[in-house]
Amino acid sequence: DAGPRSEFEYWRARQATFNGLTEQLKSHECKVVLAGAAASRARSLKKWRTLDNQITDAANEAKDNVKYLTALEKYIEPLYSGNTHSIIDGLPSLLNNVKMMHTIARYYNTTERMTRLFCKITNQMIANCKVGIMSKGKLWDQPIPDLLVALEGCQALNNYYQEQYRLTKEKLMTQPKGKQFDFSENLIFNKFELFCKRVQKLTDMFSTIQQFSTLAKHNIEGM
Repeated sequence: DAGPRSEFEYWRARQATFNGLTEQLKSHECKVVLAGAAASRARSLKKWRTLDNQITDAANEAKDNVKYLTALEKYIEPLYSGNTHSIIDGLPSLLNNVKMMHTIARYYNTTERMTRLFCKITNQMIANCKVGIMSKGKLWDQPIPDLLVALEGCQALNNYYQEQYRLTKEKLMTQPKGKQFDFSENLIFNKFELFCKRVQKLTDMFSTIQQFSTLAKHNIEGM
C-alpha cells in the first residue's frame, strides 16, 4: 500500500549511503592502504577494484534517480494533500513528467521500476479516496448527498487516470524509436478497479436509501 513518497525516501537514503562510502574511499587512510596493496601486489586488489567500480556505479545511479524523482515531487504532492478534483486537475502534468522521466532518465526507466512507481501512485490515489469518503465521519452518519458526491469523485478519478495514461501511451507510440509505456496495465490499475467496484456498490445502496427516504417524507398511503 506504499505511496510514491516511499520511492523518494528509498533513493535519497541510498544516495546518502553511497555518498558516505565515496567520501571514505577518498580519505588519506584508504589511499595509504590501497597504495600498500598495490605495492605488494595483493591478490585482493583486483576484487577491491571491482567493488570500487560497483560502488561508483551505484552512487551515480542513486544520484540520477534522486534528480528525476525530485523533479516529479511537486506533481505527486496533490495525491497526499489534495482531493479527487485537484488530483484530476494535476494528472496531465503528472503523467507528462513521468513520461519525460521514462524517456530521458539514465537508470530509472526500466519496466520494473516504472511499473512500481505507477503502482505506488495508484496506491496513494486509493488512500486519498478513502480519506475523502470518510472526511465527514462514518458512512451511515454522513448526509447522503455529500457521501454520493465523494463516491462519484473516486469513480471519476479512476476513469480519468486510465484515460490520461492511455493518451500518454498513444503519444509515445507516435515516436516508435523512443521508450514506450510497455507496462502491465493490470498491475497498475487492477487495485483501483477492485476498489471502485466496492465504491459502486456503496453508491447503489446509498442512492436507493436516499430514494426511499424521500418517499418516506410523503407518507404515501400511510406507509
